Amino acid sequence: MVIATITMVIATITMDASVRSRKDTAEFDINKARTHEVYVTLDVDTAHPKLKINGKSLHWIGESSQRNIDIENCFDEEPFVLGNTGRALKTYWEVDVKEKDDWVLGVAKATAHRKGPLAFRPNDGFWVIRLSNGQRLKAMEDEERVLDVGIPDKVGIYLDYPERKVTFFSAEDGSLIHSFTNGPSYEDDVLPLFSPWNNDPKPITIL
Repeated sequence: MVIATITMVIATITMDASVRSRKDTAEFDINKARTHEVYVTLDVDTAHPKLKINGKSLHWIGESSQRNIDIENCFDEEPFVLGNTGRALKTYWEVDVKEKDDWVLGVAKATAHRKGPLAFRPNDGFWVIRLSNGQRLKAMEDEERVLDVGIPDKVGIYLDYPERKVTFFSAEDGSLIHSFTNGPSYEDDVLPLFSPWNNDPKPITIL
């Protein structure tokens, strides 16, 4: 009788774990996210003067580019540029970061500061992840968090306004990188944010 009871308890625990696993998988399903894929353009007026933009690719050139600089709207210290996707409740896009040692990807409020050094965290209107030195992948939460995941070659970003989540996937195998559950609301009006960083000349490319 005792053995049967223990067996039943173990079976129940196993079933509960399986249900939770399926729920987690469904919650962070890249295929579901991809049904909301959008076309992203780069807003050149917001780009740091030393970012070179060529279509949907960008890289750091170490000197001011030849384009006309929008001093009022551009990032003047952080090597960032914003993108445009239109105003949908759910949006998804992918970025090729293969062979890059440093980058920042995510979203930022349209009203977030663009001048001077920035603390790019949710409290300041940024929901981003960052790769440093090709080794440390971090979620820039209000308390910086090192992520125990592999370094992706392609990153999928899923902005879900109704759930107030910003989720990052490895676009190659669909695995979850990180999800901000304290994300923006629709009224916050956030935009895609990209950075190839300023010590790595190789480009990143929106797919």
